[in-house]
Amino acid sequence: MRSFKRKRQALDTLQTMILLVVGIFIALPIYLTVINTFKPSNDIIGDPLGLPIPPVMDNIVVIIENPYANIVKMYGNTIFLMVTGTFFTIVISAMAAYYLARKKGRLGEFMKIYFLAGIMVPYVIVYLPLCILLKKAGIPLNVFSLILVMVSSSISFSVFMYTNYITTLPKELEESAAIDGATKTQTFWKILFPILRPCTAAVMIFVGMGFWNDFQTPLLMGQIQTITVGIYSAVGKYSADWGIVFAYVFFATVPVVIAYLCAQKSFVSGLTVGAIKG
Repeated sequence: MRSFKRKRQALDTLQTMILLVVGIFIALPIYLTVINTFKPSNDIIGDPLGLPIPPVMDNIVVIIENPYANIVKMYGNTIFLMVTGTFFTIVISAMAAYYLARKKGRLGEFMKIYFLAGIMVPYVIVYLPLCILLKKAGIPLNVFSLILVMVSSSISFSVFMYTNYITTLPKELEESAAIDGATKTQTFWKILFPILRPCTAAVMIFVGMGFWNDFQTPLLMGQIQTITVGIYSAVGKYSADWGIVFAYVFFATVPVVIAYLCAQKSFVSGLTVGAIKG
């Protein structure tokens, strides 16, 4: 009995140490971002872990007053891309997943493999073919074409999430709606889609944060000014103003942290229930 208790205590101690190390690795980037935002670049290079004594607001003032980088426009573009892209991703993915979950036959199986392949292929390798395709189609590289590209990059993952969830729903719901005279479209949007709320929450978290944090797509596909692209503007060819870089990272991180703190329960519930159902 004592041997069992000792093993249990040793296991608990090891688990606590592992969680502590993981917590430090997670908290360290946030700590570095906050303290270095309020330090001059020379102090950051000399002592990146030291506290800002005294704190200075120069980096934030430079970003706000920079005539070549409008922080309000960056936030506007980022929010527009995230909200619009997430909305279309959810609508398209949910309908496609409903078809795949209920369609039997070779076409349905082929489409499942097709969307699964979209998850396995790194999206960065299709940037050049996409640019060529959009140019030949006469589609200009702007915010709207960027939304099209970002939505297409997220559909495979979202369809995979929704398909697994929909397959767990009883078909009797659809049969009852059909008896009452509802069409397939009415059945999905009025009966099934509200039940998919936990999965939708999980998709919103992953896809929305992916759009917010995306750096390469806005930079390469049209040079759209987003908050993450603003970080790149502070990096020169041979040097970087680290104070400005950390200030941009601060501006990009604060909204995400605030959103998470305000809706923490919804985030955790959406992730957990979506994962269990899937």
